[in-house]
Amino acid sequence: MPQDVANSSNLHIRSRINEGGISLRQILIVGVCCLLNVADGFDVVAISMAAPHIADSWGISATTLGVVLSAELVGMMVGSIGLSALSDRYGRRKILIGSVSAIAIAIAMLLTTLASSVTHLIVLRVITGLGIGGVLASAAAVASEFTADKYKHTAVIIVTSGFACGALAVGPIAAYLLEHFTWQSLFLTGGLLGVILAVLVVTLIPESMEFLASHSSDKRKRLEKINRTLNLLKRFPLNELSDPPTRQSTSVGFFSLLSAEFLLISMRFWLIFFLGNWVIYLMLKWTPKLFVNMGYELSTGIYALTLFTIGGLFGNIFVGFLSSTRLKLIHVIAALTLTGCLLILIYATWKPTGITELYSLLFLISFCATGPLTGMYAVTLSSYPTQLRASGLGWSLGIGRTGAIASPVAAGYLVDAGWNMFDLFLILGVPAALISSLLIVSANRIEHTRQ
Repeated sequence: MPQDVANSSNLHIRSRINEGGISLRQILIVGVCCLLNVADGFDVVAISMAAPHIADSWGISATTLGVVLSAELVGMMVGSIGLSALSDRYGRRKILIGSVSAIAIAIAMLLTTLASSVTHLIVLRVITGLGIGGVLASAAAVASEFTADKYKHTAVIIVTSGFACGALAVGPIAAYLLEHFTWQSLFLTGGLLGVILAVLVVTLIPESMEFLASHSSDKRKRLEKINRTLNLLKRFPLNELSDPPTRQSTSVGFFSLLSAEFLLISMRFWLIFFLGNWVIYLMLKWTPKLFVNMGYELSTGIYALTLFTIGGLFGNIFVGFLSSTRLKLIHVIAALTLTGCLLILIYATWKPTGITELYSLLFLISFCATGPLTGMYAVTLSSYPTQLRASGLGWSLGIGRTGAIASPVAAGYLVDAGWNMFDLFLILGVPAALISSLLIVSANRIEHTRQ
């Protein structure tokens, strides 16, 4: 039995969740968590689609545009780190429905339609990023904790795949809205989606039972809440709860992730997420603009980015399918990442100019890069105990965001210096190779550490 079960009450909760079939409420919980990431993906990519219009209407340089494109990533980094720790301490549900997560996304996106300067836009993008960061780790933890052990990895991958679905949905929507309306219409659409999702979270997602069992409060009230949730899941109630371990009150936070028990795991995950985000976000943020710089129409760049997100979605589905087989998930991730590294190097040295070749390579690179990074969500969650689960993933995502922040900004400077698409993508071969090496060398150690 993995050691992520902190006490006997969690053991009993897991046994209840593992018994019987999949209930409608479990499907709804995973579905809403997935939709939260759909909104996140929509928002993150919408700014990329709108970037050429913002640059033209406001007359800003590529360097300034790079800062705008990275603004919400700063908020995502802070939100992933800070709000994930609050999720472990105060509850997943509170963070998901709090004003700094689901509701903040909606409000900030709606206010983006009123931004009148670069400064205003940057501030609103940071606030939106805070909400997205709060959702990412908590939603994945909720999906993991409400799903039977056999399907935990698959549920987490489904939830995190929502990001790719949202990014994919932006393409055709943006192509229509930007042709007929202003760039602000994209954020009006995303903000309305955020409002709807905030209502769904309040209505359909209960507090994590494992979180309730692992925290010190009135035992009778905790048992009542857990049994109400078990009833929603069509499971038998618990008769009693054991006391959580005394170390629980001090086991949540950054320093616990750097304790002797978790230091090596945390450092590996942080580097993996940093390098993975460096690769993916440079492409997400700059593909439309780079196509325009090569002489293509903006619509061509938008469809290129759409195919890139489709490739990521198919990569997620592929990894999710294999996660429920006998293959070790970490080995699948390592093999795909190495393949992606080779594709990036081929892309950058071949320098194709035909649309078919460009589209197909972008699809394959995203398939091999996004799928493995999504799979790492599941590996990370299974590597930490309940009281560190959201913090462990949150810090990994937060550190990863530094790579996502740095690559678009670096690209802005290089584009201003005259670098083209192939010059930029050649740089990606190095971090992709490092990811591959790290995953392959660490595969068995990560897989077995928490067994």
